[in-house]
Amino acid sequence: MPPTNVSGEPPYTSASPPPPKPKTKILSLFHVGVIMISIFFLFLLLLGIASLLLLPFILSSLHRHLRRRRRNRRHVSSDGLSSRFVKKIPQFKFYEPTTRHGSDCVVCLDGFRQGQWCRNLPGCGHVFHRKCVDTWLLKAASCPICRARVRLREED
Repeated sequence: MPPTNVSGEPPYTSASPPPPKPKTKILSLFHVGVIMISIFFLFLLLLGIASLLLLPFILSSLHRHLRRRRRNRRHVSSDGLSSRFVKKIPQFKFYEPTTRHGSDCVVCLDGFRQGQWCRNLPGCGHVFHRKCVDTWLLKAASCPICRARVRLREED
């Protein structure tokens, strides 16, 4: 039989009460924070790996694009010819229309008339009024019809 005091009640013991249970809200918030930070760093890791894998493709594509632009810029020059060069292009006085020269200047859309000065572009052989084609060639170094680069015969 357990010991009792005079009043018949069990004696009072000074045992400490059980420790309080941890608050589940604080622990669950801590776990959520750890999970969120882990997901964030995993995202950064995957982003870094993806950028390392895609970077060579992006750089090679950019390199090809720039090389193509440089090549195209060399072929189609928007710079015109010097007036000294334009004056060296062969010229003649127009006398009779022939099928070889055509009957109209495609720059001004006017017909060739007897006695007008014309130029025959070397290389392609197209014919234009001298004033019309000189103005054109000072702005663009190509034939107005076929876009062939204008060169003197000795430069070919």
